[in-house]
Amino acid sequence: MGDILLCIGAVVTGLAIVGALALTIFRRGALSFEIDGFYTHVMDGDPGPIIRDVQRDALAIMECRLDDPMACSIGEAVQCHGRDDAPECNVLLLSGGGQWGAFGAGLFDRLSKKSGATELGLEGIGVITGISTGSLQTLMLMVALDGEQTPEMRRYALDRLLWGYSPSRQSEVVRNTGLGFVPFFGSAAGTAPLRRRIIEALCPKGDCRLVEAIGKSSIAGYAGFVEADNGTFRYADLRELVNRATTPEKAAEALAAATMASSAMPVFHQQLRVAGSDGKAISLYDGGVRRSVFFDRTMALVDREVRKEMATHGVTKSSAVSQESFAGTYRKTAPRVYVVRNGPTVRKPAPELNRKSGPLKNGQRGYDLLVNESEIGAIAALRLGNPYGEILLTTADQYDSFPSDIGENFKDDEMFKPEFMARLRDLGRYKADREGGPWWPLSTLEE
Repeated sequence: MGDILLCIGAVVTGLAIVGALALTIFRRGALSFEIDGFYTHVMDGDPGPIIRDVQRDALAIMECRLDDPMACSIGEAVQCHGRDDAPECNVLLLSGGGQWGAFGAGLFDRLSKKSGATELGLEGIGVITGISTGSLQTLMLMVALDGEQTPEMRRYALDRLLWGYSPSRQSEVVRNTGLGFVPFFGSAAGTAPLRRRIIEALCPKGDCRLVEAIGKSSIAGYAGFVEADNGTFRYADLRELVNRATTPEKAAEALAAATMASSAMPVFHQQLRVAGSDGKAISLYDGGVRRSVFFDRTMALVDREVRKEMATHGVTKSSAVSQESFAGTYRKTAPRVYVVRNGPTVRKPAPELNRKSGPLKNGQRGYDLLVNESEIGAIAALRLGNPYGEILLTTADQYDSFPSDIGENFKDDEMFKPEFMARLRDLGRYKADREGGPWWPLSTLEE
């Protein structure tokens, strides 16, 4: 009996040693950036008046600051939009979605080619905000949709966007070891390949002219992420990250840091830390853990600036105007808001969960349902902050049913499946070509 206990003890000890060695050998740790001046151009994202009401007992009074560049950009867009002698200055909101960002890449590629000589694809954009994969798209679209760039540079930016969403294998983007190995690695995927790919998209073979074009863009671009320790939503001013860097190569690193911070979904992606000039590394999470798009933040700013502009012409809720007249003036004054949902808005049925159980399948399904509800809720909530303005939406729904022989209409467990991404790019082209175009309006609160 004693020998048996000794054997059992030896086995347990051996397994413990193996487990400890495995954690030592395999655990990835955090992927870190050191970017001088990074947090100088990172701002707290004020949640907006409705969320402030909900969080009244938890938050001090949070007023918009004068040094808040996104507030300034929205104000300028409203003033620009309201002038008859100026081009429109509209807003583009890009959601997260990982590999589903291939849909947006295909969409803007085709819209650009359809627009002829201008090659803009979507004219009159003054502000772009991006979360996760949307922040990566923002970098390229700040140039591709900028009417002050040359047609050659705009086409080049779109080509780099398409390249970024056209990997030949998953390992070019992430090292996906799967959820089952999270206890060993600390995450489902290592993101060192993504870091290399972003830098290569911005500076192929050391050619950083795209980075310089981002710094000179007439379009303001912002990437949102969350500080892990306190849950604060923050956003980076992408133009300033470029313009304050000492070299284009360092600017590319700063852009990669901001967009990877916006994409660092906990558990799924390797932890991401960025140290600024003080050397203190801060863990940053995917902006999608708080917001799918900058919905409350951006819409609250639009609403505030629109009402301020209307008041200069004597049109207020308390003035002697009808509700219909007020709504019409609001719609004319407000910038048009375009929203790209880089993903579907419903989840496929999973009847196998009625027959099988297991922590990974159940956990993954719960996560998918929660994320989907967060995504569509965030887009629907845009209307709360902007009751009467034009909000136009497009999504990656119909990815499994639209007429196409390109790629595959399922993704299995891959985070980045080349065949599936090819189909998503084709879906974007299909929606750009369909009768009526890719966009449809959200109903206003009066409808």
